Amino acid sequence: MKTDTQGLIDRYLKELERELSTLPRSRRREFMDDIRAHISEARTEVGGNEAAVRELLDRLGDPVEIAADARERFGIRPAKVGFMEVAALIMLPIGGLVFPLIGWIAGVILLWSSPAWLARDKLIGTLVVPGGLLPAFALMLFPTSSVGCYEVTNGRGRVIEEACTGGGPSGLEQFGLWLLLAFLVIGPIASAIYLGVRLRRGPARAV
Repeated sequence: MKTDTQGLIDRYLKELERELSTLPRSRRREFMDDIRAHISEARTEVGGNEAAVRELLDRLGDPVEIAADARERFGIRPAKVGFMEVAALIMLPIGGLVFPLIGWIAGVILLWSSPAWLARDKLIGTLVVPGGLLPAFALMLFPTSSVGCYEVTNGRGRVIEEACTGGGPSGLEQFGLWLLLAFLVIGPIASAIYLGVRLRRGPARAV
């Protein structure tokens, strides 16, 4: 089981590596190796003292600022955000509602054509609820009940029997449908938000 101080260091390094994801792999590995070596060397002096380790990490600096300095040092800047990226963020969740299926496909094409996202981000934007909000809209139009009733009368027109056939989904089935609907609504929106956040940290390029 990891000590508290090791957990602090691991979380710090994980956050730093995430912030450095816009750097080329070789540059990122080189930078992370330097940081790990520095932490390891400094930790031999402070041992397992949690307060001293926190102070060490504070001296190193915030991962966001470190990543920004690293990009500047290596002459790398984030890819520019333009119409293509904004249009992709709009078309992926709601394009399929405006232009059924075609609108979502256009969003996917824009997503994969842009250099502002990593391949992992593009896969998430494509595979999390394909079609955007269109499947949720289609599910809401799906009939949930098929009850049919009829009456049996005698020769005098008097009703002697009433009966209904069919029935709606059970309580468990309704709960499952609501869960599915929630996923189909939340999934595309969450995916668009994720891509918007990643857009600020998108792939970088040399100056």
